[in-house]
Amino acid sequence: MKLDKTFESHLTSEWRQQYVNYEELKDLLHTALQNAPNPRDKNAYDVYCQNFNDDFYAKLTTELKRVNEFFEYKMAEARRKHATLKVKLLYMKGQSEANVTGAVKGLPPLADQPRNLRKLDRAYAEFYFSLVLLNNYQQLNYACFFKLSQKCRKYFPTSNGPRWIQSTLDVTPLNIDGVELREMISEVEDLFTQYITDGDRGKAMEKLRVPPLGQPTSMGYVFSAGVFMGLFIVSIVVCVISAYILFSNTNQFFIFTRLFRGSFVLMLYGFSVVANVYVWQSVGINHVLIFDLNPRNQTECLKLLSTASFFGYVCVLAMLLFIHHKEFGVRDPFYIPLVGLVLPLALLINPVHIMNFPARMWILQCFGRILAAPFCYVHFADFWIADQLGSLVQCSVDYYQLIRFYVRYSMDRENTFDFEPDAMVSVLRCLPAWFRMAQCIKRYRDSPIKPASYLVNAFAYGSTLVVSVISAIQMETSSKYQSIFENPWTWGYLVSTLVSTIYCTAWDLLQDYGLFKVWRGKNIFLRKRLIYPKWVYYYAILADLSIRFFWAFEVYLIYNNLLLPNNIKTLNSICEIKRRFIWNTLRLENEHLYNCGNFRATRDIYVSALNSRDELLVKNLLDESRRNTEARRDSNATKVTHSDSPPS
Repeated sequence: MKLDKTFESHLTSEWRQQYVNYEELKDLLHTALQNAPNPRDKNAYDVYCQNFNDDFYAKLTTELKRVNEFFEYKMAEARRKHATLKVKLLYMKGQSEANVTGAVKGLPPLADQPRNLRKLDRAYAEFYFSLVLLNNYQQLNYACFFKLSQKCRKYFPTSNGPRWIQSTLDVTPLNIDGVELREMISEVEDLFTQYITDGDRGKAMEKLRVPPLGQPTSMGYVFSAGVFMGLFIVSIVVCVISAYILFSNTNQFFIFTRLFRGSFVLMLYGFSVVANVYVWQSVGINHVLIFDLNPRNQTECLKLLSTASFFGYVCVLAMLLFIHHKEFGVRDPFYIPLVGLVLPLALLINPVHIMNFPARMWILQCFGRILAAPFCYVHFADFWIADQLGSLVQCSVDYYQLIRFYVRYSMDRENTFDFEPDAMVSVLRCLPAWFRMAQCIKRYRDSPIKPASYLVNAFAYGSTLVVSVISAIQMETSSKYQSIFENPWTWGYLVSTLVSTIYCTAWDLLQDYGLFKVWRGKNIFLRKRLIYPKWVYYYAILADLSIRFFWAFEVYLIYNNLLLPNNIKTLNSICEIKRRFIWNTLRLENEHLYNCGNFRATRDIYVSALNSRDELLVKNLLDESRRNTEARRDSNATKVTHSDSPPS
């Protein structure tokens, strides 16, 4: 494989700015080659080659210095982390300090800290992953510098190339410390095998190793995704045509939509999440890191598409069976919509290791922390999923009313087909906003710097709560007035909704999307760093504004009897799924750029704090590592000094 493709496919996106500018330097070589004088004019050609070589290798040296600074910084981090984890590991396994290479003798045993081998297991696995990324960084950059030097020597024959490699590239930490880095990787494997997996190296490497980049998806998932997607598309077309032909009155269509709208909206949301994952992977957004997932069990886009297509296909089959129940001899079709309620629950809580088991367990864990929002530490994934619930409010209301329908239907009550909201509907509408407000307050309490932005965000969700409460009161009192505008609570609803919409829209655009940071130039109204094409951001601004203010259009349609409220709710649910897709796309991009700014490419797993004795042990290990590194560099410098290659 060519170095160009290897470089782009194997670089760590969060460190992209710290790699050598390979493409730029390669283009510089090609431009210089095109502008070179005729080789027949030997004097002019030799002068041109010499001048370009001097300039080019000066640029290479500058780039090498920049890459080396970042590599040394990361190596220092790795040495510190390695020493810290080694001390923690040997403590937690009940070993004495004498077993630690270079330990300080005479210190009392470390017997006063909590033991948590599982957490240390995760910390070591993540540290190993960070070492692999750093090793890829070292090898890619070294290969790029070597390749550029070789290209320059090929295009402009000179002895500068081998001399620069030997006297500059090979004596830098990028090359010398690479040996130490690979020794550190090997030592981590040995420690993990000996202490974590009790000598089982196969099990240890299964936990440590990350699947290689660009690994093809299993053909089984490709086949199942293609089959279910094809069946879904055909079925949905047949369902639309059948409903259009067979539903002769509005009451039939009303009952059909009320029974199947929840599963239909959830189905759309599932496909939107698949599209989000595909977009993130296409542009290099590390959603695995952002969501704090294990890179060894990450869910691929085709696996998600297979699950979403299967759910969509079964739901559409249920709709078709409901529409054509007479042809199939089904006497009571009203139990068919239960498929859309039972199937997602069965897929989510199924304990069998199929259908993206790691992803399903991750979602359940996030749900647990969301329900205990004021008491649990809030991760990014927790408030991201809580935000998703805000867009699925109508879906949860529809599912609740479907359950209520079956309770009444089984009791043969007169109001079975009454889908009017009750007190529980109001509670369901308030819950997502409450979860997010509680999470914001919890984050504010847990943060040592107490950022005001958490409270400002909490106020945004508090305004949504106020809107939900006033809306419930307005609906309860609407029967007392001939016109909706005669009801004073209608004006309260309009004012509170307007304030909340403006506030939430501003938060979306300024904080979640990170836009309106640049007010002039080619990125006007956007920001300096963009991953997507510029039109995406302008479209997102217009879409967010229009969908956020959809409620005003809804009031106009209801007041003028232009559309039934049930149909408006359906349309609003579809628009909200679209807005959530856009929000997911840009929110993770903004978080990814934050990680890039902090060069964060792996998860931070906290084990326990270091006490004074731990610090002494870590310092001793670092001193030993530093002495070994200096000895290695001195040895390499001696080899270069006594090299037999003649000076140019």
